[in-house]
Amino acid sequence: MQSLLRWSIENSSGANAEPPVQRKDIDPGIIDMILGRPDAELMKEDMGVATDASKTQDERVAALDHLEM
Repeated sequence: MQSLLRWSIENSSGANAEPPVQRKDIDPGIIDMILGRPDAELMKEDMGVATDASKTQDERVAALDHLEM
């Protein structure tokens, strides 16, 4: 156990480690395709459709059903 502790202390980065660099080559659109859009964004869209009087009743009910899930 002592050897494992000693190894972890020797191989830890400590206080003088550089902070991780933020990648700039990642497209947010691709991340959204992989992970899906955030729930809050989907909920806002559903509420927009549900409260839009120009939409049909079926579209509004479908939006509320989707919001419920």
